Amino acid sequence: MINENKSYVYLYRHENYDDIEIKSSLIDILSSTHVIEKIENSNTRLSIFIKLNLVGPFSPNQAITTNPHVLDLILEILKEKDINNILDITVGDNPAVREEIFTMKKTGIYDIVKKHNVNIMDASKISKITCPDYKLYRDFEVSTEMIDADIFINLPKVKTHTLAYITVAQKNLFGLIYGLDKSAWHAKASNPLDFAKAFNDLYLAFLNARKDKLTLHIADGIEGLEGDGPSTGGIKKEGKFIIASLDAISLDRVSIEILKLDYNKSILTLEAAKRNIGEANLKNIIINNDLNNFSDIKFKEPNNSMPNIGLRFLKIKFVKSMLFEHPKADSEKCIKCGECYKICPPKAITFEKGKVPKINRTKCIRCWCCSEVCPKNAMGKTKRPLVGRIFLR
Repeated sequence: MINENKSYVYLYRHENYDDIEIKSSLIDILSSTHVIEKIENSNTRLSIFIKLNLVGPFSPNQAITTNPHVLDLILEILKEKDINNILDITVGDNPAVREEIFTMKKTGIYDIVKKHNVNIMDASKISKITCPDYKLYRDFEVSTEMIDADIFINLPKVKTHTLAYITVAQKNLFGLIYGLDKSAWHAKASNPLDFAKAFNDLYLAFLNARKDKLTLHIADGIEGLEGDGPSTGGIKKEGKFIIASLDAISLDRVSIEILKLDYNKSILTLEAAKRNIGEANLKNIIINNDLNNFSDIKFKEPNNSMPNIGLRFLKIKFVKSMLFEHPKADSEKCIKCGECYKICPPKAITFEKGKVPKINRTKCIRCWCCSEVCPKNAMGKTKRPLVGRIFLR
């Protein structure tokens, strides 16, 4: 029996991608959340958008982007249930700096798309969505096909995140916004706490635009990233689980518990809870599995992560360099591609062709976008200054 006052999270343990029971878990998720019922009962065309994580052109073995096998199984299930041939399925994302199809090919996604003959998102189609109760930003330009789909399935990876602390369901929705436009976002909300407010404005606008439509989040934690994620700076780690919910906040909150991370450092989830967006109270979340079955799972948090009180000092320009570490390119790893220079929101990076990029630490807002798009994990962190190590410990 469904309790309307509770949020539901569906959690399954899978040791690796060879586990033949993964498909059964995905069928259970799609059935429990009424996706299959909606498909089987529809007499008209039904559009499904599958939102991937295509943060960059990385191999699936790096556990940075949506795993092709998980997408393959979901598309296989949807096709099997489409007995009336009514589904119109589109997959896609807005990669930060590279073109979508190029990124799909590098991540192994493109072969799956062609195998199942589904559509690839047209990134040129943009719609405006509005947050009715905004804190920083009211209007957002996002990909039309994501908003208009009858069913939206979000397929994030489970990863730690240098800026947001953790990236699972909610943070993956940053891909609603077109590529380099994300950079402008960081420039406008240059403090992590402001970014959390702006991001929850986006999430509320997304929920408002899709209030009469089905939205499902299925996160792949079979393999994820710990440490300085969400890209090449993170360390690949077996999480051994798949988790799903109709509520991104509930999914993220339970993921934090599974990974043994600190909820008080998860800035997006905390802001959502403060504004009563979704459900972040574990007492009000019904989980179909015992968390004790995941007691052996533990992810390392990002280096030098801190609670909100420390993040407030990032708003004070002259204090930043005294207290906080900043990005620094490793000359031995750097391939001088200039991706960090292209993405840098405050234009704090200077780059000359054939030379290692340089960072102006005073202009740097510590958003770590440069690290996120670096294909070789060449954008590392300096050591935190002594004053910062004493004051922020």
